[in-house]
Amino acid sequence: MMSFFKTVGQLIQNNSAEIAVDINRALNNEYHSLLHEGGLSNDIANKRRAHLVGLIGRAILNQNGTDVAEEVTDWTKETARVSVEQGIEMEKLIIILASYKTTIWKYIRKEIEIDQIKSSTVLAVHQFIEDLLDQILYLFNATYINYYKQKIASAKKAFNEVSFPVVALSDKVAILPLIGELDEERASIILENVLPKCKDLKIDELILDLSGVPRIDTISANTLFQLKDSLAIIGISLTFTGIKPELAVPMVNLGIPINKLHIKGTLKNAIATSKVL
Repeated sequence: MMSFFKTVGQLIQNNSAEIAVDINRALNNEYHSLLHEGGLSNDIANKRRAHLVGLIGRAILNQNGTDVAEEVTDWTKETARVSVEQGIEMEKLIIILASYKTTIWKYIRKEIEIDQIKSSTVLAVHQFIEDLLDQILYLFNATYINYYKQKIASAKKAFNEVSFPVVALSDKVAILPLIGELDEERASIILENVLPKCKDLKIDELILDLSGVPRIDTISANTLFQLKDSLAIIGISLTFTGIKPELAVPMVNLGIPINKLHIKGTLKNAIATSKVL
């Protein structure tokens, strides 16, 4: 049995590039279009496939998947990262990885007279390849999902950052129009981004227009009051405008005296009484 493992492992290692090409041939035109759209050439993809096939061959040769575990992990991380960046769906990648099983085994059958080998020995090698590729697939899935979550989080953060435009109306006054539901996460991003923007503009007053906010929770309302206090520390006053009845309730529930806030009913009124001119 050991000699058959070595024979198969050596065969796969020595012919990894050829097996990679066979895997490429087995893929349909849709996948090749995805590669082209993502800016990835077949040559680059084949080199990456050949590298993994070579690692699989080495593991079979040594009958030990842990020998290549670190390199396989690096391969899955890089492949998952590139796939997420290029927008290649995980479902398609799973199909591709699954094709390694059939392609590698077809190659073994083509090159080795396995009918002459004891069936239990052949099954042992076949099961080893199955288990190894299942482990690689599991690791790839977990890594892909992790990178995908990171990409979504990064995109959401970038979107939130540009969603809070501090627009200068004059040398002294700027306006921050908020649009969309204001949850705890978005409210915290306001603190992170608006303060430095106001400081850079060297304004005296910021008008916070809430007319485009459909609802707000108590935590988010509290964050807005934190923004007011933080701006006051650096010498900038905050004027609230566009507060609808459904927004007023959570603000009142905080117990903050409304008479201590600078509030205008409409943005027009806020601009008219500000230091724009």
